[in-house]
Amino acid sequence: MGKIRVLDDRLANQIAAGEVVERPASVVKELCENALDAGADRIQVTIEEGGIRSITVSDNGAGMDRDDAVSAFKRHATSKIRRERDLFAIRSLGFRGEALPSIASVSRLTMFTTDGGDGPGTRVTLKGGKLLSTEDWAGSRGTEVRVEDLFYNTPARLKYLKTVNTEVSHVADCVGRLALAHPSVSFRLKHKEKELFRTPGDGKRLHVLYALYGKQVARKMLSFFREDMDFTVSGLVGRPEVTRSNRSYVSTIINGRYIRSIPVVQSVIRAYDTLLPIGRYPIAVLSIEMDPKLVDVNVHPSKLEVRLSKEKELCRLVESGLKDLFQREVLIPKAEINQGRPLSSAPKPVQERLNWTPPAPDTSAGESLPSGEKVQESRHAFPASLTPSSASPSPVPDKGFASPFSDGGDREGGKKETPPTVVQEQPVEKPFSSPREEVERSGELEEERFPDLTPLTQVHGTYIIAQSEDGFYILDQHAAHERIYYELFSQRMRERDREQQSLLIPLTIECTPSEAELIQTRLSQMNEVGIEIESFGGTSFLVRSHPRWFPSGSEEDLIREIIDWMKSGDKVDTYRLRDDGAKMMACKAAIKANRHLNREEMESLLKQLQACRTPYTCPHGRPILVHFSTYEIEKMFKRVM
Repeated sequence: MGKIRVLDDRLANQIAAGEVVERPASVVKELCENALDAGADRIQVTIEEGGIRSITVSDNGAGMDRDDAVSAFKRHATSKIRRERDLFAIRSLGFRGEALPSIASVSRLTMFTTDGGDGPGTRVTLKGGKLLSTEDWAGSRGTEVRVEDLFYNTPARLKYLKTVNTEVSHVADCVGRLALAHPSVSFRLKHKEKELFRTPGDGKRLHVLYALYGKQVARKMLSFFREDMDFTVSGLVGRPEVTRSNRSYVSTIINGRYIRSIPVVQSVIRAYDTLLPIGRYPIAVLSIEMDPKLVDVNVHPSKLEVRLSKEKELCRLVESGLKDLFQREVLIPKAEINQGRPLSSAPKPVQERLNWTPPAPDTSAGESLPSGEKVQESRHAFPASLTPSSASPSPVPDKGFASPFSDGGDREGGKKETPPTVVQEQPVEKPFSSPREEVERSGELEEERFPDLTPLTQVHGTYIIAQSEDGFYILDQHAAHERIYYELFSQRMRERDREQQSLLIPLTIECTPSEAELIQTRLSQMNEVGIEIESFGGTSFLVRSHPRWFPSGSEEDLIREIIDWMKSGDKVDTYRLRDDGAKMMACKAAIKANRHLNREEMESLLKQLQACRTPYTCPHGRPILVHFSTYEIEKMFKRVM
């Protein structure tokens, strides 16, 4: 008898289940994708004990007749593919024909389905992949799949599942990403009869994000839209103050399918550049529409990883589009004083003064005098780039400390304040807009990216208080000066890219044996960067010259950073190298905390900050200024209710 045998269907399904069904979230993903392919616009997911005890997915999509309901549990049975060429233009979510038989082989499964026709529906019951019964069932159009006792017959898989809370979080993450990919479908997730979240299904991705992440995050999202001949990219990206500790909050969707694409995620992170602190990552949802022929989704059993034909072009489109968006938008963080404010910014409140004059006999009501009128927002023209003439390398002259109230006086003009009444107008929540509308409107803000600020005083020799027509701002003087120097040094480095500094006394670099061997094989690459280096015997090397823009005192640090890049197998990134050098020099040259400034110095600092391309964060991602609106100030003092 031969040694090679053909496995029976039951064992083959259990092996396939090991690839497709990793945990309860995998079951939920496959069943929801089948519901989406069936055209459902309402999907409800109910789980018990994290999905281990039971998973129920019901939808109102196109159901099946009895023959299809039974055939769906056969291996490689699918309604999505009929010809070989269909593999190269896949638009459906589930197409392998392995999900249902694989799930049924490791659980007790019951499916209720009807196609809405004149005949009865069908109830199919399976246990461990074996068909137990097929019965008539009366119900409305759609399908409900109930999976119970997952992995009951494969205890080795069962013992590696995590706690109930962990499995619930994986299921919620899976359903949430499907909801972000399909905002026109209403999703509802329940655990132990408790609703975890529900999406409206109105086609607006911002409403889905609101349901998943809450109001505070949804308020701080920017709409994004970019397209070229091959790709159309739309979605939502968070403002720089909305960050998380890992990159899993960057969701990538291709043709309605959530996928994991490290290059695309990295292009999003690169677009934020100096807007994010080190170790923090943004929240973003990108939906990419493209020709199915340019993407291969048949490279992984769970269909989470895909292969793109023009991946580099897509990454460049995403990165350049996000950078353009951040250049248009005002990225000044707002002070979060009142956590109960609506999603939209509140209108400027109108207060009234009481009339203390008794009414005349022929007057039915007293006259109400407004305490102020709404002022027009100022528009300030923002230069396209920082030039040496607009940003001096030393913006703060060494002058004495002047009183911050040198131009003071009675700001009320000697007028007596009368007791105010309660506010009459309440904030009205603003409806959401489509991504294309938001992008079109964002172009109107280009001239308002930085407010016209008047410095008032300095706090603790570190923070500058400045006012504008819409409130007041607190600025970190070191972060502001650091941003000015960073953009100035970056520009100078680009201008002097090919200039080299010869060293009168060569710099000696001591390396480990492995590093020395690496440098010997990469001498040509070091020369391309502009570093003239030669062996000095053993594991020592002499640096004869280096690029002129290397910051003084940090030459060895940058050279060792280049060695680390070569050890990781990456090509030396000269852009990143110049960027790191500019950050080092800017941090060292900028004014520090506890440096008292007079009014002229503060005005000079604000003027040069106003001319920066990105005047909102320092090169390391820390915010430069925080805005306190007039509404928030009046709210603190109970002038408005």
